Amino acid sequence: MHRNYFTFYHAAMELHERLAGGFVFEIHSPRKEELCICFITAKGEHLQVMAISRIPELSFYTREGMSRKNPRSASLLKSICEREVESVEMSPCDREILVRLSGEETLVLRLFGTEANIFLSSGGVVTDACRNRNTLVGQPYPESGDHSKESILGELEQLAQSPERFFGRIATSGSGAPDLAGFDRSLQRSLLERAGGTENPEALFAAFQDMFYELLDPLVQSGESTEGKPLFSLLHTRLAGAQIHSSVLEGLNRYSSAMWSWLNTVQAQRELSGKLQQQLRRAERELQEFRPLELEKSAAGYETCGHLLMGALYMERRAPESIRVKDIFNPGGPDVEIRLKPELGLGDNAAAYFRKAAKARGGAESLRRRRAELEKRKVELEGLLGELASLSSPKAVKRFLETNAAPLRKNGIAPPKAAAPSSPFRTIRLSASATLYIGKNARNNEQLTFAFAKPNDIWLHARGSAGSHCVLRGASMQHRDEIHRAARIAAWHSAAKHSELVPVMYTLKKHVRRAKNLPPGQVKVEREEVILVKPSREME
Repeated sequence: MHRNYFTFYHAAMELHERLAGGFVFEIHSPRKEELCICFITAKGEHLQVMAISRIPELSFYTREGMSRKNPRSASLLKSICEREVESVEMSPCDREILVRLSGEETLVLRLFGTEANIFLSSGGVVTDACRNRNTLVGQPYPESGDHSKESILGELEQLAQSPERFFGRIATSGSGAPDLAGFDRSLQRSLLERAGGTENPEALFAAFQDMFYELLDPLVQSGESTEGKPLFSLLHTRLAGAQIHSSVLEGLNRYSSAMWSWLNTVQAQRELSGKLQQQLRRAERELQEFRPLELEKSAAGYETCGHLLMGALYMERRAPESIRVKDIFNPGGPDVEIRLKPELGLGDNAAAYFRKAAKARGGAESLRRRRAELEKRKVELEGLLGELASLSSPKAVKRFLETNAAPLRKNGIAPPKAAAPSSPFRTIRLSASATLYIGKNARNNEQLTFAFAKPNDIWLHARGSAGSHCVLRGASMQHRDEIHRAARIAAWHSAAKHSELVPVMYTLKKHVRRAKNLPPGQVKVEREEVILVKPSREME
């Protein structure tokens, strides 16, 4: 549900609040499927807008802080760097966010499917583009949307207010469920589910009416499916394991972070499964090539030749390369011709045959032991593959890698390292929804508090002692347990960590401001509360 019109509509309004009055800092592509627009807001904060293409599970999200541009990646749309942002709007007719810039130019964020792109338009014409520049530049682009099309919200509002118009849309759609502008497949499925799985027009209209007004006043939440795949929703129906967010941008950020982790997990599973299957095929191929009975048969033949030669020591040797002797083990049978080494006598040739027989028997025994080992390995590999295929979440895959590190290495497979989003701060997960971020030094504290932290995050610091700034995200001032745990960790990351009890102050980040004429990391705090805690170092 992250790619529908309503998600982008609310996100555009939130972006307008943050970006209007700021300016474009830089645009580049961190990786093939991702475009990054770096803004500096009117408040001097850094905000990155990340647009994703060719990955159906992702569309766009934002990231706080300065851009970490790869030195080898090229900058894009350089002409608009340092251009002021006048407004951010949603296209009335398509899933495009329009960033109006000074100089009467518009930066267009096209956010759907394989056509995802960022391009620049002026005077109704595309003037530059991040992708497909040669085909897009010079193409017409109506800056206020396609006037031949009706506004998506206007069209849906008319349908929500008129049952007759809605029923007429069903009649012209040629199917039970109407084709609704702005509704992606996820919303279409939700519509049918709310209608009870029926195509009854009255049930569909009632479900659509409820959904439309919910989407205008969304309950932003992220969760996960029964298979562990991250989900995002604006509807008021609660998702499994739902986490409620105060804004669409915050929800998209949480969902996108979880989705990157899930996609990385799926990729790691696929690669690990391929390696396990390769090892399994190798073991099966080796098992099929085993011929211990043939070696035993050869050993018996060599031993027979040795005995026959021992019984023929009295015979005159007429040819250096071979000798024909009677088969004493098969009376009445034909004579046996035995190959000889010309440089050796008959006794030495017999000894050589006995050695070959012993070697063949030893080889057959080794093959049996190797076969037993391979059969055991095959069972182990099949078990690992079966367990791996049943995993559905990044946490489960991480536990699998930790638990089976030894058997994976034994089978010649180095467990891939679990991919995790990098963070410039120390990070500790306190609960399913609450995460504590800890500054590493004075400048890192400054970045954490004034570039990363959001107004309603909880800010903590040991009172009266030098130490790390700490930001608790995903908890409110009523979550006393999380605040108490965060305070104990904040006390540990301070100069007073060896004290029995340490006073720790905490408040909402919006009550923390920079101190004038003081070094980075020093702040002024208002409306703080103080809690006495015993310092504790928890797993990071």
